[in-house]
Amino acid sequence: MPEHPAHRKEPALRGTVNQLARTLALANRYLVEQLERQGLSGIAPSHGDIFVQLFAHGELPMSELAQRIGRDPSTVTALVKKLAAGGYVATAKQADDKRVVLVKLTDRGRSLQPAFESISNALVDVQHRGLSGDDLEALDRMLRTMQENFETALKGEPV
Repeated sequence: MPEHPAHRKEPALRGTVNQLARTLALANRYLVEQLERQGLSGIAPSHGDIFVQLFAHGELPMSELAQRIGRDPSTVTALVKKLAAGGYVATAKQADDKRVVLVKLTDRGRSLQPAFESISNALVDVQHRGLSGDDLEALDRMLRTMQENFETALKGEPV
């Protein structure tokens, strides 16, 4: 099998996925630490996107919530069940279509908004430290392109 052109480049260019994975792992560790500092040790970083969407939109159908956070519906269902067990969200069938499950924050869940805003601001501060606006725009553009490449490849289309 011929060597891919990217493999002949500098070693730093070959470890992009590894660097992304390591960065994500560190960001998750940072989030867990921040959640624990806020007294939210029962909440995982994977719940964050759900809270953000519900803070912004109040109540959402489970399927729309899954789409908004880019997760598989079965994954979101499991995450929502854990949050419901903790008293942070409630679910109900939509009145005019019982197949649709609506998710909304409880008072307990809404009370976490200031903590989540604080954690989010701290995460952005750490993430952006030492990077210019141009750096961040370029990084965002490159990451979106890589994401699209993987999505295309997973559909079986040529990249």
